[in-house]
Amino acid sequence: MIKKFFRDHPVHKKIVPLFDRLFLLRPTLFFPVWVMLTVGMAAARMNIDRYQVWIVNYDFPTIFLFIGVTLISGSTFILNQIKDVKSDSLNKKLFLVGNIISTEQARKLMIWFGTIGVVVLVIPGWSALLLGFLLYFFWGVLYNLEPFHFKKKPVLGMLTNSLAGLIIYCSGWVQVYHSTGAGLAGAVSWKMLLVAVPYLLCFTATSMLTTIPDLKGDVETGAKTFPVRFGQRTTILIGTLFVLAAFLLGYKLADPVSSTAALVSLPFYAVTLIRNQTKDVLRAIRYSILILAVFVMSIYPLLFPAVFVVFYLSKYYYWHRFDLHYPTFVVDND
Repeated sequence: MIKKFFRDHPVHKKIVPLFDRLFLLRPTLFFPVWVMLTVGMAAARMNIDRYQVWIVNYDFPTIFLFIGVTLISGSTFILNQIKDVKSDSLNKKLFLVGNIISTEQARKLMIWFGTIGVVVLVIPGWSALLLGFLLYFFWGVLYNLEPFHFKKKPVLGMLTNSLAGLIIYCSGWVQVYHSTGAGLAGAVSWKMLLVAVPYLLCFTATSMLTTIPDLKGDVETGAKTFPVRFGQRTTILIGTLFVLAAFLLGYKLADPVSSTAALVSLPFYAVTLIRNQTKDVLRAIRYSILILAVFVMSIYPLLFPAVFVVFYLSKYYYWHRFDLHYPTFVVDND
């Protein structure tokens, strides 16, 4: 009865437009952002005390770190939508910008959300603020704006996404060390970067695969993304090798999270490589993010309620606003 009310009652059609500005941030993309941020925290905790799990204590600087990084990431997602209006229309992904929300209004909201994110990052400290600026520079300026426009350059686009993932990871790592009283010099080390590599390989593999469903629109708009330049199967092959390398390196580093998550995700990439179908690409993307999130939640279980709320709020919004069953872990033609 409750499910039927939330699914079918006409009152929801009047409610969901109130969420348009929030969903301009593309909250479903918060999942990989939050996972990488939490991964950085978990890796730092394991480096300090090997066997810490189920950490439920929290502090306000960490909460504000999540809010600030989320808002800055969201502002780059708005910028991406503004610059991708044509290709998103061809890929049937044009929902808000240029349709329900004007480009000019979206630009103002991008500045507003980004500014709030920067202000919020003052609370965790100047190192978090610096990393926030770097995140916007790589994911916003270099990735989306001329003369750089790295998202339309296959290798540079991949590297930019990887560096953005590294920045988010480092934000989590540094925050944990700050909470223990260590300064930036005590937090930054070769170990921070070495432990990050398996996670970055998984992050990069997933980022590469997310460009495959947009292949048709990118070809028509002249965007030289990785699959446009090198082909779908080559993109999947490299992504699969990255996940395999993540497992081997994670195992070598005795990191149970990265090694186990990569190993469990690997069959989905292998199936995608063999069959070379878009539905398998979607499975590999969705399930690999879920798998890593589940393992990270064993260390920081408070990530679960945030993911749960955003997941079901997004399902509610997209169903009543656009008649879409999204997000979902079910892929058509299962």
